[in-house]
Amino acid sequence: MLTLGEPTVRVLTAGEGEPLIHINGISAPAMGMAPLIAGLPDFRHILIDLPGHSLAPPYTWQGRTVRELAVDVVTGTLDALNIEQAAFVGSSLGGLFTLWTMLDAPDRVSRAAIVATPATALPGSRTIAEFDSLTSPIRGRLDEIMMRLPSPRFIARFALTEAIGARAARALSDDMLDLHRLPLRLPGQAASYRALLCRLIEGRIPRPENVLTDDELARIDTPTLFVWGEDDVFSSPDRARPSVAKIPGAHLVVVPGGHGPWFDDATRCATPVREFLSVAPVPEQERDRA
Repeated sequence: MLTLGEPTVRVLTAGEGEPLIHINGISAPAMGMAPLIAGLPDFRHILIDLPGHSLAPPYTWQGRTVRELAVDVVTGTLDALNIEQAAFVGSSLGGLFTLWTMLDAPDRVSRAAIVATPATALPGSRTIAEFDSLTSPIRGRLDEIMMRLPSPRFIARFALTEAIGARAARALSDDMLDLHRLPLRLPGQAASYRALLCRLIEGRIPRPENVLTDDELARIDTPTLFVWGEDDVFSSPDRARPSVAKIPGAHLVVVPGGHGPWFDDATRCATPVREFLSVAPVPEQERDRA
């Protein structure tokens, strides 16, 4: 565990080489990205369970803006690990946190692979019925209570279907499914999930302050790859292309699958990420001359 002032993150590491930071989606465990990580050899993989996620202690995400809190959590984790700069792989909420860090602490991110819709970051992103229910004042409290209660695996598998798709949900091993469902029974974790979700969206609409503007997209000068599942429920690749085109030098690759495309086809998802990370970054002075 790493305590960063008030919030605490849980960090797992594997492998040797240059550091590669992984940040997963809301309510999901860092180890949920294991199938993707298996296709990315020769790195020191650093998997971050964000505050209130998996086995990291609960956190209510109150006070300052979520963006400020997110960037402090990311940079504070790097500081605690004595990492000045690293490459990132961020998915869903992790993609949003990575993009915010690229804007507000650009020297900390050498390059970034954003896998799946980066939460609310890009205009036109949608939400799902589960989020609409969780952010409702009354239904949300009932949902929070239900998440804390024991339930059979098939209910958790069904609940994940809306977000990641039926094929990916069926493909999840029981162990991987348990990594997603069991932490929500721990004291405070379901409340943390709901508190963060309420600060990201209102009903089924992303809060405007969490959507990047065209000017912000144009200011990103970190090498960036977007890997997008062709059936991502939160946004289609075609809907995302205009926003990605505003980021200088960014590329978008479409792969089979939904919002967690590494669960649909880990190899097809890992290949473009591995190729992108293997290219040496252009020195800053050369980018300035370009």
